[in-house]
Amino acid sequence: MRHEEDTTNLQAFVDAGKSKGASDEFLAALLTRRGWPADDVYAALGNYWERATGVSLPQRAGSGESSRDAFLYLLSFATLATWITALGSMLFQFIDHWLPDAVAAGYTPDLRSEVTWQMASIAVAFPVFLFVMRVIFGEAAGQPERLQSGVRRWLTWIALLITAGTMIGDLISFLAHFLMGELSARFVLKSGIVIVLAAAVFAYYVTSLRWNRSTDVGRERKRGIAYGAAAAAVVIAAFCVGLGVAGTPSVQRRIEADSVRVQDIRQIAFVVQATDRRNGSVPQSLAGLRIVRRTDPESHQPYEYRPTGNDTWEVCATFATAETTPGDPFWNHGAGRTCFAFEASQAIPW
Repeated sequence: MRHEEDTTNLQAFVDAGKSKGASDEFLAALLTRRGWPADDVYAALGNYWERATGVSLPQRAGSGESSRDAFLYLLSFATLATWITALGSMLFQFIDHWLPDAVAAGYTPDLRSEVTWQMASIAVAFPVFLFVMRVIFGEAAGQPERLQSGVRRWLTWIALLITAGTMIGDLISFLAHFLMGELSARFVLKSGIVIVLAAAVFAYYVTSLRWNRSTDVGRERKRGIAYGAAAAAVVIAAFCVGLGVAGTPSVQRRIEADSVRVQDIRQIAFVVQATDRRNGSVPQSLAGLRIVRRTDPESHQPYEYRPTGNDTWEVCATFATAETTPGDPFWNHGAGRTCFAFEASQAIPW
């Protein structure tokens, strides 16, 4: 009831103001400054002009905010965050691979696995981002007022806040390392990557805040295509380098098979070592031992097991690729037949 009474008073004020010659702009500015919602003010003005002209106020289909607009803008920002983060992480992995730091200690990531996940993220998120942006500009060409979407503006400000915070944090980190004298080539390159990626996103979206119904959609679309082409060039280049570092799917398949062979040999070594400790000597064959897999995963030929002494033995396998294991160099192997020697008194390398 209170809302209906307020609406009636608003309508009466608008009608009285128009009878005195007040303009629509004056009434709208006056009432919104007094706290009236803009939708209520323009509804009252619409009612006045409907009575004055005798014609109902036309409604343009799809002119308002919709859940579809929210979905498109949320999807565009989510996919942007996904592929830009994956791209930065992949470039970081390349720098660590090409510029190893002997001083840095701790966890050594599996480069192939890390790069593969980042490539997959980019391969899915980047095309979806381009497609969604194409849909947004396509709809804006027919309905320019869509560029005034409140959802878009909110998400844009959030994106700008995140990118600005990223750049500020990166500059603080850079300056802190500089003052401590700990700058290295790879740290400088990583800081540069963060700044460039964040600045590119910031520059594009800060301009988009000026979009409104009078914006030249065609010009903005061309600008978007230019940004998209530059981003695609960087993504494709990084993707190609990633294929060179991680390998093509066929190469990855062979590397994965070699990884399984190493795991099998390690498991065989643990079983043989346990048997030696229980019986006082290594077994003469693998027959009767509880081993998960004792054959090659691809050729299905048995692994070569041979005792070389009372407490020593070796296990051989044929590998498809040469691999330098990021962990213990004991497991490094070349392409072809490779044997690993073990001793019961020593721990099996991981």
